[in-house]
Amino acid sequence: MFISSFMALFPVANPVGSGFIVNGFLSGLDEQERKTVVRKILVNYLLVGLGSLAIGHFVLSLFGLSVPVIELGGGLLICKTALQWLSDSDASFGSKPKKVVDPIHVSTLNSQVFYPLTFPISIGPGSISVIFTLMASASAKGDWIRSAINYAIIAFVIVLMCLILYFFLSQGPKIVNRLGNTGSMIINKMIAFFTFCVGIQIVVEGLIKVFHLAVL
Repeated sequence: MFISSFMALFPVANPVGSGFIVNGFLSGLDEQERKTVVRKILVNYLLVGLGSLAIGHFVLSLFGLSVPVIELGGGLLICKTALQWLSDSDASFGSKPKKVVDPIHVSTLNSQVFYPLTFPISIGPGSISVIFTLMASASAKGDWIRSAINYAIIAFVIVLMCLILYFFLSQGPKIVNRLGNTGSMIINKMIAFFTFCVGIQIVVEGLIKVFHLAVL
């Protein structure tokens, strides 16, 4: 269950790519401000990820949604976000840090901690749809112990994604210095493109399930 959960969530959550992109927003912050923002992002990440796992069934039932529909909506939103990353040159990971932190910049950044830094950049609808899918496969009828173990494994994988994201956020300045502005920009654009492709893949999988297609 651990391997399948990790392999399903990692390419969609993409903590490596998300770490690169979020670091672009954090350029210019001093060390204390950076730690504060990163801590808020990680807390929000766990709340969204573990919260989706805990109340996923209730949310789906409440709104009458199915996992394929979640995949369709999540995939479309991922594509939209990736296109914005591809066209946005101001949020470059390798943008030159400011020597003095602008208070207005810090205030604006704090208002963006949840959206878009946590959702949908760090953990987006694609990740949530994967968590819902894993959650559905984790339930073992008549065996609550097995179900509890499966849920615990999925929760561990979510925490592991968060730890990987933390590593790249905490090591962001060092990576910037090694890559340089041009290298960072190239990586950003490549990540944005592959994120767009992931969104398309999720949409295709949703279409296959909704329309019961054997081949698309």
